Amino acid sequence: MISAASSNRIDIVAAGLSAACVVHCLALPTFAAMAPLLATWSDVEWVHKSLVLTAAPLSLFASLERSGAPGGRKFMLVAFASLGLLLSAAFVEAFHEYERPLTALGGIVLGGAHVAWWRRHRVTPDSGTLKE
Repeated sequence: MISAASSNRIDIVAAGLSAACVVHCLALPTFAAMAPLLATWSDVEWVHKSLVLTAAPLSLFASLERSGAPGGRKFMLVAFASLGLLLSAAFVEAFHEYERPLTALGGIVLGGAHVAWWRRHRVTPDSGTLKE
């Protein structure tokens, strides 16, 4: 079992990766319209796949570590559903037309789940124990 402090770090990193996905999918095309150099990166497939393949193991690890904690099953359900959206957007050719909205939705929901878990279970500075 991982420590509470390590668990907090996992949530922060996972939420950051989700934010990176959202920024990439929503903001980069806007910048791409203004800068032709960025346009070459806006639809690079390996970027989407790399972000998903980085986020998926981290979120799966965090989910499995929390499965027995209060609210852990709910977190797992939300995390797995949002990971399914991210993986489908990146790797299922039939969803290519919906890649950007699926990725944005999956990233927002996954990031939100990690932030909600972190806020509910963060280590309090005064005691060094989990806040419940």
